[in-house]
Amino acid sequence: MQALLRESKEYITNVYSEDMLEKADKIQKLVFDVTRSDEYANLSSLIYLDIENPEVKADVSKRFGEETTYKLELLKRVSLISFPDTKKQILQLRKQFIGLVKDLNLIFVVLSERLIELKEAVEKQSENLIKLAEECLFLYSPIAHRLGIRKIYTDMDDLSFKYLYPKEFKKLDNAIEKHREQLNSKLEDMKNNLLGTLAKHGIEGKIQFRVKRLYSIYLKLINQNISIEDVYDLMALRVILKDVDSCYLALGAVHRNWIPIEKRFRDWITFPKANGYRSIQTTVVTRSGDRFEIQIRTDDMHREAEYGSAAHWAYKEGISADTWILRLKEFLENDEYFQNPYELQELMKSDLKTDNIHVLTPKGDVKSLKAGSTAVDFAYSIHSGIGETLVGVKINGKLAKLKTPLNSGDVVEVITNPNATPSRDWLDLCQTSKARSKILLWIKKNEQAQILEDGKRLWERFKKRYKNKLEGYTEDAKFKTNLTKIGFKNIDDFYSAVAIKSLKLTQTLIRKLFPEAFEKSRDLALQRANNQALLQKAPKIKVEGKAGILTKLAKCCNPIKGENIIAYVTSKSDIKIHALRCEHYKLGEMDPDRIKPAEWETSASIQQAGVNLFGENYFLMQKTLTDISSSMGVAINSMVRKDINEYMYGMKVSIEVKDLAQLNQFVHKLQVSQDIESVDVI
Repeated sequence: MQALLRESKEYITNVYSEDMLEKADKIQKLVFDVTRSDEYANLSSLIYLDIENPEVKADVSKRFGEETTYKLELLKRVSLISFPDTKKQILQLRKQFIGLVKDLNLIFVVLSERLIELKEAVEKQSENLIKLAEECLFLYSPIAHRLGIRKIYTDMDDLSFKYLYPKEFKKLDNAIEKHREQLNSKLEDMKNNLLGTLAKHGIEGKIQFRVKRLYSIYLKLINQNISIEDVYDLMALRVILKDVDSCYLALGAVHRNWIPIEKRFRDWITFPKANGYRSIQTTVVTRSGDRFEIQIRTDDMHREAEYGSAAHWAYKEGISADTWILRLKEFLENDEYFQNPYELQELMKSDLKTDNIHVLTPKGDVKSLKAGSTAVDFAYSIHSGIGETLVGVKINGKLAKLKTPLNSGDVVEVITNPNATPSRDWLDLCQTSKARSKILLWIKKNEQAQILEDGKRLWERFKKRYKNKLEGYTEDAKFKTNLTKIGFKNIDDFYSAVAIKSLKLTQTLIRKLFPEAFEKSRDLALQRANNQALLQKAPKIKVEGKAGILTKLAKCCNPIKGENIIAYVTSKSDIKIHALRCEHYKLGEMDPDRIKPAEWETSASIQQAGVNLFGENYFLMQKTLTDISSSMGVAINSMVRKDINEYMYGMKVSIEVKDLAQLNQFVHKLQVSQDIESVDVI
């Protein structure tokens, strides 16, 4: 390596400034750590050359060859990609990126260069810092994450978070810093105890530990609507051992000595993640009640996790670079991962969820699918072309129906016919968003006329139930206007949604489309009565043990009956009720002398709560929401649509709940739905 790198360094010494030389050295070192390639480390040191200059290009071609020149030109084209001002262009940018870079190692060079540029911008507080941070957080970090290059994506995430969301960073940093010394002390004690436990079993290894990164904590808090106390992996230790057998021996020793938390164990050695990540992960509770995440892996696995499984594990195991390019391309083109930047990292960690199964192809390849998946999901997980020509399936060597749920360990063989096409009925069979989106895409492309006809027929038949009610109120212009109010661009989109059952035909829907037909004095009186009843059923609260005191629920945290609360006397002598999870309380922003103990009274009550929903299909979200609310008896007061971008939709919903338990149950049912990507309580 040294001789080759000396050649490039001799060349750039005469071209680069001192600052550029230092930056080139950093990129070169990082690229070599990731790729272990002399060629690409050497190439990376030339990345700042003006390769578009004919004289420079001719000189580089003469010294380093035509192939190096070609790769430098590709890198230059990638560097000219402008990060879009609006997230609507992110899909086009991702495709442009992967279309330009066909060489996996060139991607490693680009990622390394972007990280060094970001660090340089932070150090000098450059005017383009925010733009660089956006690029890294919303484009380059996800690519590095997909390739398993922890050394790149963690630094990108942490630096970008600090400068893109300074208020959130500061609040979280202050909250963690107050306990950092205590957390590190607990980790040090656990490390010593763990080393002692391993030694008793004759296991030699080294242990690292850390407090969870701020950006990871932030994502978990906003995505799961929890407090810091509920973050299970706030304190984590990494056990690095010599071989795989030692890993499983260490796991047994850990579980014998500490109590493992149910559903917090994952064996990524037997079933590696899609990006090649391998490790055993478990979370345990000590006798003092502290929770620690423990990762167990070999030296090789540790290096792969730090510098990229694609560069090490894949090549070593004989998987070609072309395979990783295809995997990365599919990832970049899959909108599921890029709809909401705040949820991106959590979505990519979805492999950790408990509702996964692992099934086998006839050749022994493992496919990870959502629990409840069928042959339709399995076929589309292999390739869209396989899914579209699916006609049958064999499970463990026996013919089975397409609707049969798959189980872990099943050997699945799909039967295809080149003349076959997807069926609309498959939408009821699939569990994965990939299968569902591909089926819908095919249907809309190939059966649009039939879909519109079916949707119109179903709608007209449904309207007949309300023939008398709607008489005189079916003016076409008003109907189309009301369609846009509930989120449809035109009537064809409405008919399509009806035909593919992503929109449920209900009385609530027809009331929204023909409101004047239902606006009777009796209805208005009923609404007023309902509003008054809600006020009368508001939860009652005791302050310092005394009932009947006038209080108000704080808008900043909107406490729900059942959660721990305090009363706070404002400067105007009002008494506001705050939840203990309230940021103002947790960050010590309240005057302690004004804080009073408070508790909910046991009488029955109803109060309003709010949730934000995010998903790729607004009408499927709407259908799921109404179905769940109806089954639970949860009243919906309002729904407000918000278009995040052309691929992601949001919905702000106001509901009525009895208490926190009912709200949590309601949110859980939404979270496990395949049609809703995420749920935030507001």
